[in-house]
Amino acid sequence: MESDLSRYHNVDYRDRWRFDADGVRRLTLRMILVRLRHLPPDSATALAEGGDGWTLSDHLQAHTYGATAGEPHPWLPEGAKGRTSPEELKARRAALARKRARDQAIADGHIT
Repeated sequence: MESDLSRYHNVDYRDRWRFDADGVRRLTLRMILVRLRHLPPDSATALAEGGDGWTLSDHLQAHTYGATAGEPHPWLPEGAKGRTSPEELKARRAALARKRARDQAIADGHIT
């Protein structure tokens, strides 16, 4: 948290215990909270809280890749929506192959 406050907001955490000329804290808990709420997903605090480090843009690009390539982006974080196991991908491909075969059989007149 201290490194993120310094890196992203140029705040010295030691100011929490320093006072200005009027006796007011230079850094309050509220100031810290407001800054922590707006840290980017790749910050040390967000990662320590269980984040994956990906921004919304990263997720959108990975899902665009998945939509065009027909498989999830290889770096898509585990647990992200759209991330499937190899077994599930194999089952999906088999179902798609069966559908294509059935559509072809319908087009050839074998199935009415």
